[in-house]
Amino acid sequence: MRNIIAGLKKTILGKLIATILIIWLPVSIIFIAGFSLLSRHIINETIDNRTDKIRYYSAILNTDIEKMINSLNQLCGNYAVKDFASNWKGVVDEEMYSTYRQAYSILKEYRNLSLYIDDIFVYVDATGEILSANQSLINMTKEYEQMRTVCEEQGETFFHDGENLYYLQKSNTGMITGMKIYIQDIYYMLRGYDSEEEYRYFLVDAGTHQMLGNDRNFDDTDRSLYNSIDWSNEQPTELTVEREKYLVYRIGQQTNGFLIVLYMNKADAYSQIYIMYWAWILLTMLLLIVPTALSAMTWITIKRPIQKLSRAMEQVEKGNYEYLLKEDEAKEFNYVFRQYNQMTQKVRTLIQEVLEKQLQIEQARYKQLQMQINPHFLFNSLYMGYRMAQSEDCEAVGDLCMYLGDYFGILTFVSDESISIENEMKFVTTYLRLNQMRFGKKLSYEVEVEEGLEDDRIMPLLLQPLLENAISHGMEKCSHPCKIVVSVKRAGERVRFSVTDDADVITKEQITQLYQDINREQMPEKGFGLWNVQNRLKQHEKDHEGISMVKEGTFFTISFTIAQTQERDSQNV
Repeated sequence: MRNIIAGLKKTILGKLIATILIIWLPVSIIFIAGFSLLSRHIINETIDNRTDKIRYYSAILNTDIEKMINSLNQLCGNYAVKDFASNWKGVVDEEMYSTYRQAYSILKEYRNLSLYIDDIFVYVDATGEILSANQSLINMTKEYEQMRTVCEEQGETFFHDGENLYYLQKSNTGMITGMKIYIQDIYYMLRGYDSEEEYRYFLVDAGTHQMLGNDRNFDDTDRSLYNSIDWSNEQPTELTVEREKYLVYRIGQQTNGFLIVLYMNKADAYSQIYIMYWAWILLTMLLLIVPTALSAMTWITIKRPIQKLSRAMEQVEKGNYEYLLKEDEAKEFNYVFRQYNQMTQKVRTLIQEVLEKQLQIEQARYKQLQMQINPHFLFNSLYMGYRMAQSEDCEAVGDLCMYLGDYFGILTFVSDESISIENEMKFVTTYLRLNQMRFGKKLSYEVEVEEGLEDDRIMPLLLQPLLENAISHGMEKCSHPCKIVVSVKRAGERVRFSVTDDADVITKEQITQLYQDINREQMPEKGFGLWNVQNRLKQHEKDHEGISMVKEGTFFTISFTIAQTQERDSQNV
């Protein structure tokens, strides 16, 4: 890390960065310190304002609920209502009708005490009816009957069902009055207080914490926050839902029967703070415009051309002399780029000349290696013809001359670089026939070529040295008839050539010695045919494994593989 910093200090860019920091850091420190104090003050005021508003909501709600509950207590002591509830037996007369009218009017008056009271009602036990401010006398439903039973037996006074809240009060005389509140009216009232619509709301049962109201009134955020609230903590909390943070408050009293959960997005609550942050970012950007512009100018005029030249030199180090620089910079750098391009062109030309000379040398060496095989084979054949002529076997001499003519006729017309497997097998067959003439019944042979490989191309005279090795180091040294099998088969994406004999004379020590001989840099005095093939294979194909030799029982196999090709022989031999 220290080395990186030290290196940066020596560059133009490093010096420019240091200059910017000297100017920008003191200004930024002063501004950040002032902004920190100001933002802390704004945050505290924002939180206090939000808390005061929530307390205000709470005071209004609690006062309204207490007034409504007190009105139920007063209603229980009203003479007209109590008289009707006690004396109504279902029979209408003039006096009872007058009592009914008075009680019904009083219920309507109590209902109008608050905008979100939906109904005021009194239980009439004698007839199983309810006197309602909204509906007059109605039969007691199962719901109303169940609430009365719970109130009488368990003393519960708060009930809820769907969109409605119910409060019941029981007097000392046993009369029960009730009040029905529509939950949506509470929401309308809260929205009236929250004119800026900063908050969202939902109601929960103060005892069971069950959400109050129909499910259709709650969105996904309401449900997620409800499931995340720790009800044992009564303090304002901060909750996270889907990466959004919310400030959550609970207001209400146990006597009211329900709590109101208010929440708002923290980003909205701290919007002023975020404005200050953006102001700081904008000011910082303004402070950096001039040095940034200067840096960009320096980058365009100096740093970028230098980097281009550095990348070009890296390519040269990797041996890529085709990489050229486009002359699209300032005049001075374009001159340097032009000199670089001329230099790489000269180097590329020089390398090409060296490669061409090296290729010519390799081709001359390759031909020299190939020419080493032909005289050796011709010498053996002529010597065999000499012996046949001495024995006056004219027919054999004629066959020998015919086979030699066929062999060298093929050799004369084939390409120096490659030959089809079909023509190579003609070489092999002719060579084996010539040797069969020489050794008679002691030598038998078999040539196997997998179908479809006849047109594949290989280097010429690769198999003859393998056959010569099988004859001279195998068959000639055994006392029994010997069979040589030449096989050409596919091996995956390669072609395998093998020569197998059953002479059973070669030993593992001799195989080891052969490996040492064919892998020498200089041609050995013996076994130069295999050495020749080994070197030709490795020159022709990079990382070639060369010749393989395996002794299994009485069979000795020498083989090699080459990549499969499908180039047809252009010469009709």
